[in-house]
Amino acid sequence: MSSRSPNVLIVEDDDDLGRFVVDIATDHGYQATHVADALSGLRLLPSGKFELLITDIRMPGMDGIELIARAKEHDPSLAIIAITAFGSVETGMRALRVGASDYLSKPFRSDELSSRMRRALERRARDIEHARLQRQVEEVLRRGKS
Repeated sequence: MSSRSPNVLIVEDDDDLGRFVVDIATDHGYQATHVADALSGLRLLPSGKFELLITDIRMPGMDGIELIARAKEHDPSLAIIAITAFGSVETGMRALRVGASDYLSKPFRSDELSSRMRRALERRARDIEHARLQRQVEEVLRRGKS
Protein backbone atom coordinates (compact mmCIF):
# COMPACT_ATOMS: atom_id res chain seq x y z
CA MET A 1 0.00 0.00 0.00
CA SER A 2 1.09 3.54 -0.57
CA SER A 3 1.71 6.05 2.21
CA ARG A 4 -1.72 7.60 1.77
CA SER A 5 -4.75 6.21 3.56
CA PRO A 6 -6.60 3.51 1.65
CA ASN A 7 -9.95 4.54 0.19
CA VAL A 8 -12.97 2.43 1.03
CA LEU A 9 -16.25 2.51 -0.87
CA ILE A 10 -19.21 1.36 1.22
CA VAL A 11 -22.40 0.37 -0.59
CA GLU A 12 -25.15 -0.18 1.98
CA ASP A 13 -28.84 0.73 1.69
CA ASP A 14 -29.29 0.91 5.48
CA ASP A 15 -28.07 4.42 6.39
CA ASP A 16 -27.38 3.57 10.03
CA LEU A 17 -25.27 0.56 9.10
CA GLY A 18 -23.55 2.57 6.37
CA ARG A 19 -22.57 5.24 8.90
CA PHE A 20 -21.40 2.52 11.33
CA VAL A 21 -19.10 1.06 8.64
CA VAL A 22 -17.83 4.55 7.73
CA ASP A 23 -17.02 5.14 11.41
CA ILE A 24 -15.12 1.85 11.64
CA ALA A 25 -13.14 2.67 8.50
CA THR A 26 -12.26 6.21 9.53
CA ASP A 27 -11.39 5.10 13.09
CA HIS A 28 -8.75 2.84 11.48
CA GLY A 29 -7.28 5.56 9.31
CA TYR A 30 -9.09 4.84 6.05
CA GLN A 31 -10.87 7.34 3.82
CA ALA A 32 -14.50 6.23 3.48
CA THR A 33 -17.29 7.03 1.05
CA HIS A 34 -20.81 5.71 1.60
CA VAL A 35 -23.49 5.34 -1.06
CA ALA A 36 -26.91 3.74 -0.66
CA ASP A 37 -27.17 1.69 -3.86
CA ALA A 38 -25.10 -0.38 -6.26
CA LEU A 39 -25.55 1.91 -9.27
CA SER A 40 -24.14 4.86 -7.32
CA GLY A 41 -21.20 2.69 -6.33
CA LEU A 42 -20.60 1.64 -9.93
CA ARG A 43 -20.53 5.29 -10.98
CA LEU A 44 -17.74 6.00 -8.47
CA LEU A 45 -15.52 3.00 -9.25
CA PRO A 46 -14.09 4.32 -12.56
CA SER A 47 -12.34 7.08 -10.60
CA GLY A 48 -9.83 4.38 -9.64
CA LYS A 49 -9.40 5.81 -6.15
CA PHE A 50 -10.80 2.87 -4.16
CA GLU A 51 -8.76 -0.06 -2.85
CA LEU A 52 -11.60 -1.71 -0.94
CA LEU A 53 -15.31 -2.14 -1.61
CA ILE A 54 -17.63 -3.17 1.21
CA THR A 55 -21.07 -4.03 -0.09
CA ASP A 56 -24.34 -5.36 1.18
CA ILE A 57 -25.62 -8.37 -0.76
CA ARG A 58 -29.35 -7.69 -0.63
CA MET A 59 -30.31 -4.24 -1.83
CA PRO A 60 -33.12 -2.88 -3.97
CA GLY A 61 -32.28 -2.74 -7.66
CA MET A 62 -28.91 -4.26 -8.43
CA ASP A 63 -27.81 -6.67 -5.71
CA GLY A 64 -24.35 -6.95 -4.22
CA ILE A 65 -23.47 -10.10 -6.17
CA GLU A 66 -23.88 -8.27 -9.48
CA LEU A 67 -22.03 -5.25 -8.09
CA ILE A 68 -19.10 -7.45 -7.06
CA ALA A 69 -18.92 -9.07 -10.50
CA ARG A 70 -19.05 -5.72 -12.29
CA ALA A 71 -16.56 -4.12 -9.90
CA LYS A 72 -14.07 -6.95 -10.51
CA GLU A 73 -14.44 -6.49 -14.29
CA HIS A 74 -13.52 -2.85 -13.79
CA ASP A 75 -10.67 -3.44 -11.33
CA PRO A 76 -9.51 -7.04 -10.78
CA SER A 77 -7.26 -5.96 -7.89
CA LEU A 78 -10.10 -4.37 -5.91
CA ALA A 79 -10.48 -5.94 -2.46
CA ILE A 80 -14.14 -6.67 -1.70
CA ILE A 81 -15.96 -7.60 1.48
CA ALA A 82 -19.59 -8.68 1.15
CA ILE A 83 -21.90 -8.19 4.09
CA THR A 84 -25.31 -9.75 4.46
CA ALA A 85 -28.09 -10.20 6.95
CA PHE A 86 -28.87 -13.44 5.20
CA GLY A 87 -25.74 -15.13 6.45
CA SER A 88 -25.96 -18.46 4.78
CA VAL A 89 -22.76 -20.14 3.71
CA GLU A 90 -24.27 -20.41 0.22
CA THR A 91 -24.67 -16.63 -0.07
CA GLY A 92 -21.11 -16.09 1.09
CA MET A 93 -19.80 -18.67 -1.35
CA ARG A 94 -21.67 -16.96 -4.21
CA ALA A 95 -20.02 -13.67 -3.26
CA LEU A 96 -16.59 -15.33 -3.16
CA ARG A 97 -17.16 -17.04 -6.54
CA VAL A 98 -17.85 -13.73 -8.28
CA GLY A 99 -14.81 -12.03 -6.75
CA ALA A 100 -15.30 -11.01 -3.12
CA SER A 101 -12.23 -11.35 -0.92
CA ASP A 102 -14.31 -12.15 2.15
CA TYR A 103 -17.83 -12.05 3.52
CA LEU A 104 -19.32 -11.18 6.87
CA SER A 105 -22.78 -11.89 8.30
CA LYS A 106 -24.80 -9.16 9.99
CA PRO A 107 -24.80 -8.32 12.78
CA PHE A 108 -21.05 -8.06 13.19
CA ARG A 109 -18.73 -6.42 15.67
CA SER A 110 -16.56 -3.48 14.69
CA ASP A 111 -13.38 -5.44 15.48
CA GLU A 112 -14.51 -8.25 13.13
CA LEU A 113 -14.96 -5.84 10.25
CA SER A 114 -11.79 -3.87 10.95
CA SER A 115 -9.62 -7.01 11.01
CA ARG A 116 -11.19 -8.24 7.75
CA MET A 117 -10.64 -4.84 6.16
CA ARG A 118 -6.98 -4.92 7.16
CA ARG A 119 -6.53 -8.49 5.88
CA ALA A 120 -8.29 -7.74 2.58
CA LEU A 121 -6.09 -4.69 1.99
CA GLU A 122 -2.93 -6.61 2.93
CA ARG A 123 -3.90 -9.43 0.54
CA ARG A 124 -4.55 -6.87 -2.20
CA ALA A 125 -1.13 -5.27 -1.65
CA ARG A 126 0.58 -8.70 -1.77
CA ASP A 127 -1.26 -9.61 -4.98
CA ILE A 128 -0.29 -6.33 -6.64
CA GLU A 129 3.35 -6.77 -5.59
CA HIS A 130 3.34 -10.37 -6.81
CA ALA A 131 1.98 -9.28 -10.21
CA ARG A 132 4.63 -6.52 -10.43
CA LEU A 133 7.44 -8.96 -9.67
CA GLN A 134 6.05 -11.47 -12.13
CA ARG A 135 6.05 -8.79 -14.87
CA GLN A 136 9.68 -7.94 -14.02
CA VAL A 137 10.74 -11.58 -14.27
CA GLU A 138 8.93 -11.96 -17.61
CA GLU A 139 10.64 -8.82 -18.91
CA VAL A 140 14.08 -10.11 -17.86
CA LEU A 141 13.35 -13.46 -19.54
CA ARG A 142 12.22 -11.70 -22.74
CA ARG A 143 15.39 -9.60 -22.81
CA GLY A 144 17.49 -12.71 -22.25
CA LYS A 145 15.99 -14.40 -25.30
CA SER A 146 16.76 -11.44 -27.58
